[in-house]
Amino acid sequence: MNETSRPPASVELEVLAYYRRNWDRIVRCYDLDAHGYPIDPAWYRRRLYREFLDREKPKRVFDVGCGAGDTVMDVLERGQQGYGIEPVPELVEAGRDLLRRKGHDPERIRQGDLSHLAERPAELYDCVSLLSVLPAIPLDAWEAAHTNIASNIRPGGWFVAAYRNHLFDLYTFNSFTMEFYDATLWEPEACAGLRNESTLAALKSLVRHPDVPGAFHTNSPDKAFGRLQRPKSNPLMLPAYLARFGLRVERTRFCHFHCVPPLLNERIAGVQDINHRMELSLADDWRGNFMAAMVMIEARKQG
Repeated sequence: MNETSRPPASVELEVLAYYRRNWDRIVRCYDLDAHGYPIDPAWYRRRLYREFLDREKPKRVFDVGCGAGDTVMDVLERGQQGYGIEPVPELVEAGRDLLRRKGHDPERIRQGDLSHLAERPAELYDCVSLLSVLPAIPLDAWEAAHTNIASNIRPGGWFVAAYRNHLFDLYTFNSFTMEFYDATLWEPEACAGLRNESTLAALKSLVRHPDVPGAFHTNSPDKAFGRLQRPKSNPLMLPAYLARFGLRVERTRFCHFHCVPPLLNERIAGVQDINHRMELSLADDWRGNFMAAMVMIEARKQG
């Protein structure tokens, strides 16, 4: 088996361990709080996914990393055929229980990860969706993952996936911004004269918190994500990248909006309401290239 066809792991073991410890919270990730706001940004990704299902109506959908089964139910409730895989056993059981309670075959959800897609199925899918998987795939499995995903989609079928937005780092005004400049602006020969300590120091002086978050940043005390090389993607470059796998991008949408750089949230009155209204109105706005942390891609498999 060569490098591009080997079965990729869906997530690093540390990430999987985090999800197992917190599976009961993930089951509730689509809930709303007492004020009607989502308790987790995953709600916004699911909103865009539901809009896709209503618009394109794929008949046979395979959801990778389906969590507690809500997104599989989104397909089944629309009268289409939905299936899912999920690596966390606790979430698999929660998803199967959901399907049972709704009168569907619980075996539509199975335990597994992206390696399941390495073997081409007898019948291809009209859509393969990944709403929270790709950002957790190890970098060395990135190419293989996309190859295997594309091989499971019928010609004319859909690939729907969420990516971390690399351009959002320009908007954070913290160490991620510095990393973006380091990785993208210093390397070209035309910028050779800028690669010196004084220029870097001058740039840092313009950034609010150039050393925050640190190298092991985490949004949750027990997450190990900070130690991982988590892929980020430039939304402007994704069409060219996905074309390598026979996927033509039809729509680029945005979610996880921030009306101000995240470190300034505490200074803005009503920031949660402002962000929420941005989510509901700016999913297709070009400003999402910089103000949204996640990119949702809808692409067609070419014949």
